[in-house]
Amino acid sequence: MNVYLFWILFFALWAIVPLMIIKGRVDEMPKIKTSPEVKAKKKGWFN
Repeated sequence: MNVYLFWILFFALWAIVPLMIIKGRVDEMPKIKTSPEVKAKKKGWFN
């Protein structure tokens, strides 16, 4: 394998992995619900 190709792929990997980690953390953060959930009445024997 070409040495230049190896270093390009190596540094590309080091650039992509932290971005993936940061993107994953950002996606998990917003857990604020904008609309309230309407609880439906349960229909059963033991209401």
